[in-house]
Formats: sequence, structure tokens, C-alpha cells
Amino acid sequence: MFTRKRKKRLSNKVFSKILVYYSATILLTMFVLMFVLVSYYTEVIIQREMDASTRTLERIEANLNQKEEYVKNVMQELYLKSDLIFYDITYALQNDYSTYLSYRLDKYSESPSFVSYNLDTFFQAYFTQDPDINAVSLKSSNPGTEYIFVNNHHRWNQFLSKNEKSEIQDRLGLAPEDMKILKVKWEQERQIYNNIQISRSINDPVNLKEIGKLTVFYDTESIQDLLQLRRSQYKGSVHIIGRDGSQLYSSTHSSIPTLLKDIPFETKFSKEKWKGKNYYINTIADDQMGYVYVGFIPEQEIKKVTIVHRYMFLATMLLSIIAIAVTYILMRSYSKRINKIDNAIHEVRDGNLKIRIPASKQSDELTTISESFNDMLDDLNKYIKDVYVLNIQQREAEMKALQSQIQPHFLYNTLEAIRMKAIADGSKTTSNMIYSLGQLFRYSLSSKEVVRVADEIEHVREYISLIQIRYPNRLHVSYEIPEKYLEEKILKFTLQPLVENYLIHGFRKETNQNELVIRVQRKQQDIKLIVKDNGCGITSTRLVQIQEKLQEGTMTSEGSIGLSNVHQRLQLKYGLDYGLQITSIEGEGTTVVIKIPAARRGLPHV
Repeated sequence: MFTRKRKKRLSNKVFSKILVYYSATILLTMFVLMFVLVSYYTEVIIQREMDASTRTLERIEANLNQKEEYVKNVMQELYLKSDLIFYDITYALQNDYSTYLSYRLDKYSESPSFVSYNLDTFFQAYFTQDPDINAVSLKSSNPGTEYIFVNNHHRWNQFLSKNEKSEIQDRLGLAPEDMKILKVKWEQERQIYNNIQISRSINDPVNLKEIGKLTVFYDTESIQDLLQLRRSQYKGSVHIIGRDGSQLYSSTHSSIPTLLKDIPFETKFSKEKWKGKNYYINTIADDQMGYVYVGFIPEQEIKKVTIVHRYMFLATMLLSIIAIAVTYILMRSYSKRINKIDNAIHEVRDGNLKIRIPASKQSDELTTISESFNDMLDDLNKYIKDVYVLNIQQREAEMKALQSQIQPHFLYNTLEAIRMKAIADGSKTTSNMIYSLGQLFRYSLSSKEVVRVADEIEHVREYISLIQIRYPNRLHVSYEIPEKYLEEKILKFTLQPLVENYLIHGFRKETNQNELVIRVQRKQQDIKLIVKDNGCGITSTRLVQIQEKLQEGTMTSEGSIGLSNVHQRLQLKYGLDYGLQITSIEGEGTTVVIKIPAARRGLPHV
């Protein structure tokens, strides 16, 4: 009883170990799978957001490139108008404003046309079409001369309200007439208020020296509108930074983060940590304008990643709990069934052969074991009852086996005694026939299934020698067997039935022209044994019948040693590609070819 309880505890302990190992494996597998899926999905989300940021930056880049292309075209038009560049703009840049006004009045008075074409008309013609232009500056290379054309007075006045001249003058201690220094300060302050300038040099058409610079100040309201339209398609903020690190634009209307001030001038994607938080930075470098377009995305704004992490974790925990619970329930059921089997085994060990394991409705290995166990007990009880009968039958079988061993030896000894008596009486022919008959019996009663070709040929020789003694000088046999093939293996009683078939159906007793050829040759990886005679032959109808029987596998009239028997034995041993092939011509003879695989593959082909 103590042993049985101990075994039960051990059984439960085994199942507990299996449950622990299985649970650990499930949890490890599920969490590894969750980690892989979360990592992949996180990368997908981040890549999607970065792609959206890239598309937004490309739209902004295209917008500014379009404006830069427009300024470039204006400059080309300027150089094509020789009167304007030669006689007006060049003079304006090389002289002060009062001198230029006197010059322009003189030119107007001398001109036959009432419409003057000068610096003002140039500004009006080319820089009033784009509503994003705040102002245009034409500044001389010589300090002191600068002309400003205001296109949008509202935004210009808004800007001046934020930068009152008096405040700047008081702060810097400047005189009201010191407009050059005021202008420089305005250019420095413009970065804070999101103004983007595009500049082009103006060269003297005669000596190609730079005489001034044309600068167009664009408002960033169009960029802000573009971002507003795409707000749902990207995260974070957008910044435009000059090649020198200066801030040109920020969608947050504030200074750029310190992390971006030393950003390299290149197109790339990176992940940086700043002030304890992770940020994704996407940059596009524009060599043509010298700007870097930056998408700055805090990791916390990509809320989907956090949500995916939570859902993945909850799904993993839920699936793991379900898998472990189902496993526990199933294993508990199996444990109970195994305990029943274990108890039944101990009952049998204690001598109770009447116990049986209850049948289960489930169809599995445990049910098979239970049924086999019950069947074993039934058979065991039956064997116990029949044990005496079986012992008696076993003894009788042993006696018969001893007798079967004695009979062949008795036959060999008797034939040898007769042969010795024939020799003593001077009958050598009878002695030879008895010797050949004994060899035939010895070969027939041998237990070997596969023999050498040499042994099968020797058996055929003994058989033919008996026929030749009976019919002297009427049967001529030739053996064309290379010595290298004598060690090949062949099924016993393969050649002798073919020779016997010839002697029964093809041998002509009235003539001494009977010839039989036994030939062995090799073709590739097969051995062919050929038995050819010049006997009566087989009619075409009979030949077709024989070939059909060989193909069908039916037995011929010759019994178990007939042609069909040999053919079937060869196919069962070597496969359907091997066996007998029979050809015959009535009145001329028959040829039988035996095809078997070569056992000695290294022999040369013939």
C-alpha cells in the first residue's frame, strides 16, 4: 500500500514537472514572439511616421525651390533688358538715392514716352504677383545705399510693430539717420519671426564685377498653411535651418531645440536622446538653397507604439494563461488514466489476474495500452490453462525436427553404400549415376536461398551428366562462362528448371545433333544468364501464352519449379525489372535469358 501511494506521488510529480517545463516553454515562446512582433510593428509605425514627415519636408522643399526658381527667372529677365540694367539699376547701385532721383528725372524729361521704365516699374512688374513676398531689397556693394520695395504693407507694419525703431535705437544708442545699422539689426531679428530670404548677386554688365545684391523676403505663411493642411499626416514639428546653423523657420514659432543647432548638413534619419526623452529626427539637405529641412518627432507623440505594446502584452498573457490552463486540464485527465493503469499493473504483480482496466471513450494511445493490457491478461489466463498441451506439442515438434535431421543423413549414407557396392561389383556407370544423384539431393536439401553462379552451374552439370549417361553421345553442352563471373550471386534452382524444361519439351531423342549452350555475360550493372538450345522450339501461339503467364504471374503446368515459378522468384527478390525473357522459333530452338543485378559492381562490362 505504501509503495502504491509512493508511485502515485511520483506519477503526479512527473506530470507536475512536465506542466512546469511546458508552461515555461509556452511563456518563453509567447514573449519572444511578442517581442519580435512588437519590434516589427514598432518599426513599421515609426517608418510610416518618418515617411509622412519626409513627404511633408519634400513639399516644403518644393515650395521654396519654386520661389527660388522664380527669383532666378526674374534675374534672367533683368539681364535681358539692357536699358534697365545699363542705365537705371547700375546707376542706382553706384550712387546715392538723391543723385539717382535727379538722374531719373533727367532721363524721364529726355524720354519721348510718358511711361518710364525704371527701378520702381521693375519691382512693380515682377514682385507684386506673389502674395508671399513681404519686401524686396536692392542693396549696393558700397555701404550706404539700399532700396526697399514693400509688397505687403500689413505684414510689413506688423513686423515693424514688433521691432519699433525707437526701441532699437534706444537699445543700441543709434542716431535716427543711422539706417544702415538699423537694417543690419532687422536682418538679425528676422530669424525669430520666420522670414525666409532668397538673394542673388547683380553684376556690372560691362566688367562683370558685383555691384549689388537683390534680396526677396518671403513670409512663411504659405508654409504654415501647408503644414496646417497636412497636420493629420505627420507628427512633431518642422524646422528650416541654414547651412551656417541659423534658424530660418520653426512651426512652433519659437527657437529651435538646442539638439538641432549643430545638426550636420546631410539627409538622414536618426534617433537621439535629449533631456531624458527619445526623439526621431528626419533631415533633408538642399544643396541648391543651402537649407536643412528638419522633422523633429518626440517618441511619446507616436502613441500607437505604446498602445501596441500594451495590447501585445495583454494578448500574450491571455493566450499563455489559456494554453497553460488547457494543458493542465488535459494532463490531469491523462494523469488519472495513467494512475488506473499503474494500479492495475500492481494488482497483477500481486497475483490478481482478474482485474481489468475500465474502457475509455477516448481513442488514443492510453486506450490502446489499456485494451492491450486487458487482452494480455485474457491471453495469459488462456496460456496458463493450455500450458500442459503446449508442452506436449513442443516435445512432439522437437522429435519431428530431430527426425528431419536424421532422414537426409540416412539417405546420403544409403546412397553412398549403394555406390560403393556398385564399384565393388565393377559397375562404374551405376556408381557415377548414384554419385550424381547424391549430389543433386545434397544441393536440393541445402538451406541456402542464394548461391554462387559456380554452385548453380555445378548443380546443372550433375543433372546433365545423368541425362548424358542415359542418352550417350546425343546431347552436347557448351559452357561460355568467364571465370570472373563465377562468384556472382544467384537464386538457387534458377538454371536447372530451364534445362529440365528443354529436356522435357525440346530434346530430340532420335538424333545426336542436340546442342545446349549456357552463357553468362554482363551488360552495364546487370548479369545475364542465357540458356540456348536447337530443339523443337515453341509455336507462336504457345509462346504468346507462356509470355502472358509470365507477365501475369500465374503458375504453369510444371508446378513450383516451372518457368513462371523461376520468374516470380526473381522478381520478388530483385524487382520487376528482372526475371525471364523467352524467345523461340518453331523447329529451330529456344532462347531463355535470365536477368539479375550484378552483386560485384566493380567488374568490367562486357
